[in-house]
Amino acid sequence: MNRFATAAFAAAMLLASQSVFAQTPAPAPSPEHKSIMDGVTVMGAGGVSFTKKVGGVVNGEIVTKEYYKNISFSLEGGWMSSVVSQHRLDSASAIANYLAQTQGQPATASVKVPAGYAAVNVRYTLMTKPRYRLYALGGGGFSVTSPKSTFTLGGTDVSGSLGQYGVTLGKDLSGSTAGGLLNFGVGATYPHGKWVGDASYRFTPMFNGGVTTLVGRLNFAVGYKF
Repeated sequence: MNRFATAAFAAAMLLASQSVFAQTPAPAPSPEHKSIMDGVTVMGAGGVSFTKKVGGVVNGEIVTKEYYKNISFSLEGGWMSSVVSQHRLDSASAIANYLAQTQGQPATASVKVPAGYAAVNVRYTLMTKPRYRLYALGGGGFSVTSPKSTFTLGGTDVSGSLGQYGVTLGKDLSGSTAGGLLNFGVGATYPHGKWVGDASYRFTPMFNGGVTTLVGRLNFAVGYKF
């Protein structure tokens, strides 16, 4: 009888212990640590710029995840090989004409205007499809233009000796000038796993040293989404 009672007591204790363990909730998983780069896309790009002359573009862009419905932000920066406005061409042409008239020899002028720039943009997703997304963007920033003007007189380069002819170049044709810019565009992204392709057109008016330059850009980028 004692053996039976002991066995029954042991069985009851075993069942009770199993019930307690079964009711004890499992510890909640610790929240996953998220990096500041989560959802961020980093892209490198190249393309073509259009002003009064065609030039090349090299740039990079960092695009955030969508913080609000269809809205994300991007930081863009790059370099354009030449952004020549009609104003700069007219100024250079006027100097060449002056040299020709005062010196009695044929004169020519050419202008290149490389520029660096940076802009902060707001991007809005217009349409989302399984294979692509269409977006529009708008933003602003700054640019630095560094015009390089070349003048010849009678077939000889006189760019470095214009002073002896009574000519002094303004900031529109020499030196470096910083100014603001606006940035507008439309484009499409093509996700493929963590990789992203991007094609866009961007319109970027630049305001440097009293000169407004309207720059159109075709941009083609490849990026990686973290």
